Amino acid sequence: MNRVRRTVVLAIAALAMITASYAAATTVEKMSLRDLAKKSDAIVLARVEDESARYESNKEIFTYITLRVLEPVKGPKKDDVITIRQLGGTIDKIASIVPGTPTFRKGEEVVLFLTRKDGAGYPWVMGLQQGKYSVTADEHGQKHVRSEIDGLVLVAPGGKTSEADAGKAQPLQAFLDGLRTELDEAGKVQVEPTDK
Repeated sequence: MNRVRRTVVLAIAALAMITASYAAATTVEKMSLRDLAKKSDAIVLARVEDESARYESNKEIFTYITLRVLEPVKGPKKDDVITIRQLGGTIDKIASIVPGTPTFRKGEEVVLFLTRKDGAGYPWVMGLQQGKYSVTADEHGQKHVRSEIDGLVLVAPGGKTSEADAGKAQPLQAFLDGLRTELDEAGKVQVEPTDK
């Protein structure tokens, strides 16, 4: 009897581990860099100035991220302050985690692709993590961007799924110039998208 019980416990534990690995991934529509640029209401290079979470009337936790625009590509002007919101966050010791939602740190620089404002007046990040690119500086002080799509499962229009690949870092200015070229607004540098 102990052997049967042990086998059942091991089978349940294995099933729980498999289920947990699937629960940590979020499946979203795959968007090329061109799709992100064309469908976004705003595209900005911005610095995160603040982040706070609070309960909404339906007892859901939402996080509000305040950003200062450093360089606009589409939409707002330089030095504008934008507050975005997203589902999930941490209040005291209670965490509401939505896999695939981008994370933010106060002081970090990011390139964001944003939706139109929702009914409450806040834009969201387009395509979840696909719409956030983190800015880092190398040892020479040159800034680069890289997408943050780890953990996403992307669904192509035909229904085929694939794990997201963040790709390699790109020079920040070339990336921004490439977006402007894509939008037919300015610039001559064409950037290679990280996903096709």
